Amino acid sequence: MTEYIETCHKYLADHVDFDGSFKSIVEVKTKSIINACGTKPDLQNDSFLVLGQNVIQLGLIGLGVKPVVIDSENSHKIKHDGAIHYEGELADFVAQERTFDWVIGADEWLTYAATEDEQKQKLSCISKITNKGFFTTIKDYKNMYSNQRYFEEPFVLRTEKGDIIVIRKRTWDNQDRQAWDNVNYIIHNDDLKICTPWRRRTMYFKQLAKFVTDLGATQFTVEKNQMYKPIFSKSLEYVIVVKFN
Repeated sequence: MTEYIETCHKYLADHVDFDGSFKSIVEVKTKSIINACGTKPDLQNDSFLVLGQNVIQLGLIGLGVKPVVIDSENSHKIKHDGAIHYEGELADFVAQERTFDWVIGADEWLTYAATEDEQKQKLSCISKITNKGFFTTIKDYKNMYSNQRYFEEPFVLRTEKGDIIVIRKRTWDNQDRQAWDNVNYIIHNDDLKICTPWRRRTMYFKQLAKFVTDLGATQFTVEKNQMYKPIFSKSLEYVIVVKFN
C-alpha cells in the first residue's frame, strides 16, 4: 500500500520510545553539539532555544534543561512536558526583544530555505536573539561524491512492528544549482510512505562564515574532532559554533 504523509520525522518519531533505549542516544548526540569546539554551556543557568526538525530538545531535557522549541513548517513537534513549545515565528523574539543564551539549529536547519535571502534572514534573527552563541550543523556539500549528491545512504530503524527503511532523494534544480527538492521514501514492511517534498538549498562553510561575519559575528568555529549524526540518518554533519559578542 502507498500512502502520502507530511513528514518523515513524525513517522519515525512515532515509532520510537524516547523514554527508553533511545534516551541515552539522544543525550549523547546533544552533548556532541553543545560541547563542540570546547564550548561548555552552563546547563543549570543558561537558556536554550531549539529550532527545526530534530530531537535535541529531548537531549537537553535529559540533561536537566527546559528549552524553548520552535517547530517550523517543516518539522514535527515532539510533545514533551519538559519543553516549552512556542507556536509563533523566530522573528517574534526579535520584535519582543527576547533573547536566549544559546540557539541550536541542528540537522541542517539552515538548508530548509527556498532562497539565499531566506537563509540570511534566519541568521539575522539569530544574531539579534543570541547572548552566548549559535550551534548549527551542515554537510560538506562541496566535497560530496556525485552519488551522495542525489541519494543519502539508506537508514534502517528497527522497531517492534518491523524494520523501517528510509531513502532520501535530492532532485537538483537545473536553474538554481544550489537548490533541490528533497523527497523521503519510507518502506515499512509491505507499505510505502512518500513524504511531502521540501525545497532546500546548500550551505557551505565559507558561505556561512561570510553571512555571519556580515552580521557582526566575533567567532566562527568548525568542530574537527567529532562529527554529528542525526538520530534518523547515517550521514555525518559538521558542528559549527558562531558567537556574535
